[in-house]
Amino acid sequence: MSIMLSSAEIFGLAKEIENSGQAYYRTIALSTQSQDLKELFDYLAAQELRHYRYFDQLARDYPQLEVDGQEWEQTSAYIQATSDSRFFVGEDKAISLAKTVKEPVAAIDIAIGFEKDTLLFFYELLNVTPPKARDAAKAIVEEEKRHVQLLSDRRKRFVAGS
Repeated sequence: MSIMLSSAEIFGLAKEIENSGQAYYRTIALSTQSQDLKELFDYLAAQELRHYRYFDQLARDYPQLEVDGQEWEQTSAYIQATSDSRFFVGEDKAISLAKTVKEPVAAIDIAIGFEKDTLLFFYELLNVTPPKARDAAKAIVEEEKRHVQLLSDRRKRFVAGS
């Protein structure tokens, strides 16, 4: 049995997550003394903004989503659980957290955790993404994977001291 859902609620949380990530990355980029970290986090902030715009467009293009009732029950339970345990949801929380970070490795560790959480959330979001938009949503998932890898690689360089 299918049910109709408001996409504003579903994609609204995705937009909030992207906005939080952008705020975190932007705050670190503006405050760090490390040019390498600044460039990395400026890049990631721009990526988060691009993803935000994509989810905003999805909400406008698909004001209501038709999804399988059982599938939605599982997806919504997962979304609730992950949003309750998220590193930060909300621009103020993200900025506050960024202001407490003193070392590049710590900033990267937080970012890796956030990106992993985001990746899991977006995998679940694919379940309710309209078929016509699924390829673009999958591309965002792939970008999030690359963010985790990029952050992990950069972390190794900072730990090694280069």
